[in-house]
Amino acid sequence: MQAVSNTSPLRYLIAVDHAELLTGLFGEILIPTGGAEELADEGAPSIVRQWIAKPPTWLRILPLQSPPDAELMASLDRGEREAIQLTTEQKADVLIMDEWRGRAIAQRKGLPLVGALAVLGDSYQRALIDEPLKILADMRQEGFRISGQLVMKFEVLLQTKYAR
Repeated sequence: MQAVSNTSPLRYLIAVDHAELLTGLFGEILIPTGGAEELADEGAPSIVRQWIAKPPTWLRILPLQSPPDAELMASLDRGEREAIQLTTEQKADVLIMDEWRGRAIAQRKGLPLVGALAVLGDSYQRALIDEPLKILADMRQEGFRISGQLVMKFEVLLQTKYAR
């Protein structure tokens, strides 16, 4: 399986030392050049910059083959538009993205999507992690934004859909 990740889910999983969940679920992870540059930006936490400076073998950084379309250029930041474009170009199995604008456009384009919560839920279901809510709390402490209502829905899903 091949997945493309937008910057945000990868950045927060790196920050809480759980980036390997992505390869555990999806195998090879692709990110666009713009995503790698965002992870290496001096405004990113040092742990994230160090990680992307020596990426694991399961991560491939790829340039786009063609520029994103006008809708992507007008509506999204570089990381999001490049992730959607790369997913399309590589015919990846899934796009990992949390930002609502990017998700809405990706859904309109028919791209298969998951977000950080699905990564945590699926990882829990497959026994790759034991405490998804603690990891989510750690991600929130690092700045990951999510509504309290969505956290409550995730707690219910852990007891139903993701129960093991």
